[in-house]
Amino acid sequence: MGYFMRFIVTDGELRLEEVEHALSAVDPPFRLQGHGESRDHSADLYRGDELYGELEVNRPGDDLFEDEIDELLELLEGQEGEAVETVETVLRGATAILAVRVLWQGREVESTLSSLDPLWRWLHDQREGLLQADDEGYYDGDGLVLAT
Repeated sequence: MGYFMRFIVTDGELRLEEVEHALSAVDPPFRLQGHGESRDHSADLYRGDELYGELEVNRPGDDLFEDEIDELLELLEGQEGEAVETVETVLRGATAILAVRVLWQGREVESTLSSLDPLWRWLHDQREGLLQADDEGYYDGDGLVLAT
């Protein structure tokens, strides 16, 4: 298990190499350490020597991508309103999901999450989509769109 945050991309392909270059430009201590041949699919996220999370990019056609989209859509069932429609549109139009399993590693929750802010800011600034946080909701670059 773990605490997951997902950026649901709607404007094309997302590659870990792109994320790595962007993070090192906006916050140089960030680096990705790949997992062998799956380097463009998954990597560990470090800030300096500290491990902050496990990243995975899932794309249409991947079983996990389809499962996550279905699960997230299922969680919207029975809800109504403009925000729900916005989230549903993003989920149905997703072209990639950057999933981050956040690792606390003995750190405080808030400090760990705030350390990941450069990643989310960059994604909101450079890509189209929404950030989904387990047991919280969906966020755009301005804040909470829909609580779940």
